[in-house]
Amino acid sequence: MISRYMQSNKDKITRLLILLAFCLLLLSSCKKESSDRGDDSRQLPLPDEQLPTQTLTLAGQAFTVELAFTCQSREQGLMFRKELDPNSGMLFVFDHLRVRSFYMANCLIDLDVIFLDATGQIVKIATMPAPQPGAPLANYSSDQPIKYALELPAGTAERLSLKVGQIISLPRRVLTIIPEPD
Repeated sequence: MISRYMQSNKDKITRLLILLAFCLLLLSSCKKESSDRGDDSRQLPLPDEQLPTQTLTLAGQAFTVELAFTCQSREQGLMFRKELDPNSGMLFVFDHLRVRSFYMANCLIDLDVIFLDATGQIVKIATMPAPQPGAPLANYSSDQPIKYALELPAGTAERLSLKVGQIISLPRRVLTIIPEPD
């Protein structure tokens, strides 16, 4: 009698373990299907997705810049934008100083990129024309380690007489951002 009781419990435990394994397998396949459909949070955001903004003062003029401090927002940048207001742009915030390169994939407008070190000092300025269809993409290197890159409409740096060595005062909110590692 006891032996039959123990065998019955073993059978129940075995069936329970098989059911549990099946449920775990089912859950893992649902998660995989979800990422296969494109629901993966690592994908680029849509071009019209709103990023947080910050006002920067450049040569006495106020600029509203979008803050790109996640891997997604930095990778997306200003892709697919058809226009950029004259006093707007994007500030890329990185987690550590490093020589960085920018390129204009899927960018439809000409831009200035202003490379800044951790103190906000301008280390390099470059104008990046929108690429011609089918042409190879040019890389624009900071040449020196930077923590920030500011993209503005092309010609803005010249219009404001920005020069290498100048300091752009970065608000406390920008300086205290903890960006995603890249």
